[in-house]
Order: sequence, then structure tokens, then C-alpha cells
Amino acid sequence: MQDTTDKHGKMNSFKAGLDWVYRSVFLFRQNPPKWLLHALLYAILFIMLPSIPAMPVLISLLIILFWPTFLALFMGVFREADLGRDTEPKELVEEIKPNFVKLITLGGIFLAYGILTGVLVKNEMAELNALVTEKAEAEFVMQQLLPLIFKMLLILTPMIMASWFSPMLVGFYGYSVLEAIKHSFWQCGKNLIAITVSWSILSVALFLVLLIAGIFVGIISAISALLGTFLMSLVVFAMLLLVTYFLLAIQYYSYRHVYYHPEAIAEDATS
Repeated sequence: MQDTTDKHGKMNSFKAGLDWVYRSVFLFRQNPPKWLLHALLYAILFIMLPSIPAMPVLISLLIILFWPTFLALFMGVFREADLGRDTEPKELVEEIKPNFVKLITLGGIFLAYGILTGVLVKNEMAELNALVTEKAEAEFVMQQLLPLIFKMLLILTPMIMASWFSPMLVGFYGYSVLEAIKHSFWQCGKNLIAITVSWSILSVALFLVLLIAGIFVGIISAISALLGTFLMSLVVFAMLLLVTYFLLAIQYYSYRHVYYHPEAIAEDATS
């Protein structure tokens, strides 16, 4: 992609969002199996395991507690691949090791916020579960679900903003926990347009892919219901991995855009 900076060297917010998506696609094309495995590991740790009904509460809490540490490591993998370096994971672990306690503290804050969120939506979740158990009409369930989704998004927005940059600032730069959260909030607000643009592109692309896949699976289902069900499950799983990859990649490139400038570092090294 051509340079999208203005005469002051600052990238236009809209073009920055496009640039993050473009770079994410370009990086994925270099090694799809690696990034799908990368996304699978993240999905297993932070999406699948916590959602298992029989999962002990303590393990679910520990997963959230260590989430900032793992997120910093995942962002480190993106950084090394972006720079064309073949770095061993243990080297990344050593890099963030001095800030491990602060990363756990950051995880503790997110854990407390997650528990508070659960308390705030407890009644709505109980009502929704009751409707599902009673096999209420889909339309009535949706009427209850949409306000809950909106409330969840409203409550979780501060945590998303607090966690967007803070694990990397703590893990790689040694920021204090509160300082990292403050910087993350500030930069999320400052780059809100770019983040929104990149997420919107991802959402539209996901919708189009699912629409095309749905038509194809519908045709297959007319021939074989069993095969159609299998293909739909496969499509949903593939979409989960792709969305996980692109969300992580966009998060990395936004961090790169704001805090980490490899081109400038390379120019300084050669000057």
C-alpha cells in the first residue's frame, strides 16, 4: 500500500484503518497455516475453554487473570513476524518477564471488572436462560436479547479501551498499570475513527463471506442435510479463526501505528 501520511507525517484516521486491514491481509497471506494455528490457540484459551459449562470457576478466573500476559505474547509474535524475525517464544517470555507481576495485576483489574459486569447483567441473563429453557418463540427471545447485547457492549467498552494497548505498554515498555490504562484510554479515543473503520471493514467482509457461504451450504443441504450441517459447522469454525486472527492483527497494527514505528527505528539505525 502506498504511503498514506499527510505532509505532517501523521496518517489520516480513515486511511490508517484501511492500512491496518491491508497489512493484516498481507501478513496472513505470507503464512496462513501459522496464523490459523495462532488464532486457534487464542480461541481455545480465551473463547472455548471459558465457555465450557463444566469448566471449574477457578480455571475460568485464572484464564482472565493471565489474559494480559498472553495478549502481550501474542502481540510479540505479530511484531517479530512483521519485522521478518524468526524469534523463539521463550525469548518473548524473557522480554516480558521483568514486568510479569504488573501484567498479573492488570489481569486482576480486568478480572474484577468482569465479575462486576456479570453482577450487572445477572438478572437479564437469568431471564434469557429461562426463556431459552422454556423454548419461547424466537421473536420474543430476540426482544430480550438485543437490549442485553447493547447493555453488555456499553458496560464492556471501558474494559476494551483499557485493554487495547495496556498489556503491550506494561509488558514491553514497563509502564505502571495505571499509567498503561490511562494511555490506552487516551489513544483509543484519539484513534477511534481508525479502529471503527478497521472493525467495520472486518464486519462487512465477514457478513459477505457468511452470506455467500450460506447460499452455498443451502444448496448442498438441499442435496444432503447431513453434509450441509457439516459444512455449516466447518464454515462457522473457519470464520471464528479468521475473525480471531484479524482482530488480533488489527490490534497489533494499531499498537504499531501509535507506539511502535519499525520504519523510524530502521532509519535511525542507518543514519
